Amino acid sequence: MNEETFLDAAENGDFETVSRLIDNGMSVDTKDEHDRTALIKAAKHGHYEIVQLFLDKGAEVNYSDNRGTNALYWASTNGYLKIVQLLINYQGDVDVHDNRGWSPMDQAKVNKHEEVVNALAQAGA
Repeated sequence: MNEETFLDAAENGDFETVSRLIDNGMSVDTKDEHDRTALIKAAKHGHYEIVQLFLDKGAEVNYSDNRGTNALYWASTNGYLKIVQLLINYQGDVDVHDNRGWSPMDQAKVNKHEEVVNALAQAGA
């Protein structure tokens, strides 16, 4: 199986390819050379339906890449409120910090994503 195709499909929002590859045995926790999972890539680029699929299939919600970032961190950074809420519902760690010490809350604040800031605060960040 082609892991690169799977990771690219997750990043680009290609639900059909992602779903087909999972059905053919691809691990939802497949990682790239920077330890970024398909979940991280889908969350970073705002692909809600793919994030939902990965979580339903048991993806590790709190897995962090080699920079200490995870799916919730990236969804917060980019202001994807629905994805932030979904990840929180799946026990996403609102207190994760990257290698620089930045949290999802820090990222949401600096990028002026007020609804995400509120959602993170309600979840205990």
